[in-house]
Amino acid sequence: MKFNLIAAAALMAASVSAQAAVITTSLDSITGATVIGFENFEGFINTTGTWNLGQGVTLSSDTNAELSPFNRDLGTNGAWTFGLNGFAASGSNGVLSFTFDSLKSGVSAYVSHLGGASLLVEAFGVSGNLLEATTVTFAASGDGAYDEGTTIGFLRNSTDIASVRFSGVGAVVDNMAAVPEPGTYALLLAGLGVVGAVARRRQA
Repeated sequence: MKFNLIAAAALMAASVSAQAAVITTSLDSITGATVIGFENFEGFINTTGTWNLGQGVTLSSDTNAELSPFNRDLGTNGAWTFGLNGFAASGSNGVLSFTFDSLKSGVSAYVSHLGGASLLVEAFGVSGNLLEATTVTFAASGDGAYDEGTTIGFLRNSTDIASVRFSGVGAVVDNMAAVPEPGTYALLLAGLGVVGAVARRRQA
């Protein structure tokens, strides 16, 4: 049984390290993670195109984008409010792009969008080349929902993410986390996946 578990863990680790993974778990608790929560930017409205968020992160956005608005109506996806302690809300074109001073191997964020729409999440390399892309379609529990969303991101086997972009009608982003090193986190996720699978098998 121990051999099977080790073999399964090695196989999964090899699979994860061989390719990038779309993740739905925040990286904010990992040591060394850069975390942006936006609570220090209450009510900032974009007029220049870019914001220096500190911690080596720059936000580029469209006209009328806002940092930590009091409320953002997302239609059937409810509303995001200042109860989140700050978030980034896109403007007229629905684009929020974050650029890092140093390359990252993983990025995650808590996101939502206008109900009935979707959110395109993309990661780019230093030359602007597309590294990863995924589409999020989130549905809140009802029109009266508050601050509901989902976590999405990428974890790669190399440190090559220079920026990440969120595009979609009503795009909103909070709790963005980025990590610098690849292998350890991939192995950790792989190991957790194997342990969970074995535990479920034993219960069956």
